[in-house]
Amino acid sequence: MEVIYLPWSKALRMCYRLAEMVIDSGAEFDVIVTISRGGLVPARIVSDVLGIDELYTIRSKFWGIGGRVAPEPIIKMYEGVDVKGKRTLVVDEVVDTGATMSKVVRLLKDLGASEIKTAVLHYKTTSSLVPDYYVEKVEKWVWIFYPWSLSETLYELARNNRRDGHLVDEALKLMRKLKVDTGLIDPEYLSKSLKLYLRREK
Repeated sequence: MEVIYLPWSKALRMCYRLAEMVIDSGAEFDVIVTISRGGLVPARIVSDVLGIDELYTIRSKFWGIGGRVAPEPIIKMYEGVDVKGKRTLVVDEVVDTGATMSKVVRLLKDLGASEIKTAVLHYKTTSSLVPDYYVEKVEKWVWIFYPWSLSETLYELARNNRRDGHLVDEALKLMRKLKVDTGLIDPEYLSKSLKLYLRREK
C-alpha cells in the first residue's frame, strides 16, 4: 500500500485554498457541518475564512487505516445540529468511496437543509460522489496521511507492518521512512502516545 504523508505546511495551504475556492464560487452558506474526526481541522479553517461561526460536527466511522473498511458508514448525529432551512456546506478531508459523504448529505436533507454543497481537500476518483469543491484530484488510490492524525496513523500502519520487534519501534521507523515532520512533537511523547494506543487495544 502506498502512503503519502502530507506535512502541516501543505495541509494548511490546502485548507486555505479550499476556503478560497468557496469564496470564488460566489456561493454563500449559513452553516458548516464537518465530518469528525478527519474534517475537524479543515472545517475550522474554512469556517474562519468564510466567517461562518455556526459549525456542527457529525461523527462517522467507516475507514480503518490501510484501507480496512466497514460494511457501511456508522454515523453519529450529535444533539443540536440545526440545518433546517439553511444553506449548508459539508467539509471533510477526503472522499474515498463517497459512502460517508453521501450518507451525511442524505441525513442533512432529511433534517431540512435548504441547500447542501460538499468540500474536501482530496477527491479520489474511486468516489461515487464528486464533491462540489476539492483542492486535489487523486487518480491512483493511495493512503493519505494527514498530520492531524499522527499517532493514530503511525500506530495502525505499524500494527499492519509489524513483523518482529516492538510496535513503537516499528512506528518510529515508519515515521522516518515517510519523512514525517518530527519538529512539532518530542519523540519521547510520541512514544508515550503510541504506548497509550497499545494499552487501549489490550
